[in-house]
Amino acid sequence: MTMRKILISVDGSEHSDQAARFAADFAKEHGPVEIHLVNVEPKPIPWQTRGMEPEAIHAHLKSLCHQTMTSAHDILKAAGVPCHTHAKIGDVAEEVVALADKLGCDSIVIGTRGLGAVSGLALGSITRKVLHLSQVPVICVK
Repeated sequence: MTMRKILISVDGSEHSDQAARFAADFAKEHGPVEIHLVNVEPKPIPWQTRGMEPEAIHAHLKSLCHQTMTSAHDILKAAGVPCHTHAKIGDVAEEVVALADKLGCDSIVIGTRGLGAVSGLALGSITRKVLHLSQVPVICVK
């Protein structure tokens, strides 16, 4: 049996930290898994980066990605669960699904907002788009 691969989409929020905790608990209960963390920063709007060199823009966004993954990475490390990190730039949902496909992940884990019953009927737009685009199960962690 091959090792399961899980991609966790993180944005630095408590919701994505909950997704990391879920994956750590899953690994403890079901045995070793290969976990990948990904943060996707949207492409900047041209006026935001006026006068900046493309290399500087790219380096800055990659740095933001890695800073954003710190909390989830620390949660997994504290639980003794190793993980790989990936920094992407572009449309969040499209990049998450493309990376899951490229890596051959069995599932995607994404944190959702803990909203009330009525508000909870409308998932966030990124989560909804990931659910729509993904060919693998998407686990939404509240």
